[in-house]
Amino acid sequence: MKKLSLAFLLIASIQLVHADNVLKNSDFTDGAVNWHGDGRTPADMKPQDALDTSTTDYGDKGLIIPLKAHEWTKIVQEFKTNNSSLILNITFKMAPNTVFSTKDEDYTNVPHSIGFDAWLPFNGKRGGWMTMVSDFTKMRIFYDTIIPKPGNDQETYDETINSLVPEDEKTVCLAFPPGTGAVILLHVSMDTK
Repeated sequence: MKKLSLAFLLIASIQLVHADNVLKNSDFTDGAVNWHGDGRTPADMKPQDALDTSTTDYGDKGLIIPLKAHEWTKIVQEFKTNNSSLILNITFKMAPNTVFSTKDEDYTNVPHSIGFDAWLPFNGKRGGWMTMVSDFTKMRIFYDTIIPKPGNDQETYDETINSLVPEDEKTVCLAFPPGTGAVILLHVSMDTK
């Protein structure tokens, strides 16, 4: 009986942790469902010809954000929450040979660069990509720049976002500067504290 009760509690606690995530399809098991923008599935990125070795193998998990040479790319999801504080958790890796723009002007007025002209302008940091969470009721944007470590190892990023208005529409946006290569997102969640 103790083993059954312990197993039930373990399963229930795992379900509770999962239920605290306010985003849908956080591990991209359903491809790009619930995510809008420039994300591509691994199946989308597979070469049509099995003998083609000129393309990068992005693996079979996650959502791939191919970089564009002269413009920003992004993915977006809208959500609601009952909480005023959330933790944005992102697991990602850089595809081999991925390079972000080194031009300072590519990092000015990021909202305009991603087509969000209603947001007040702000700049990103050269060599990094950005996280943005908008809280429309307060007309506030919480943003940060992720500077990837050299190499192609998996990385995890956590950011606590406080002072959100419960129940109102919000948006999480991940935006990527011009460059070559791709960023592979493996997990994106907004969890309650």
